[in-house]
Amino acid sequence: MKGHFFRALAGLLALFNLGICLAAAVLLFLGRISEGTYRTAFLLSSVAWFVFAILWTAGRKGTNAN
Repeated sequence: MKGHFFRALAGLLALFNLGICLAAAVLLFLGRISEGTYRTAFLLSSVAWFVFAILWTAGRKGTNAN
């Protein structure tokens, strides 16, 4: 149960950070944030997305490449 909870949490955090990436792009397009803020937000959220997506994938059972 403990592993399932952390895998689900990692998946939710990965999706959340992907949403931040998309929201930052939309906000830049609408002129709500500056380019510097966009770059910082996109950098941090994309790095977090990669980290949490890897953790989510590592928690799967039976990841044999057939």
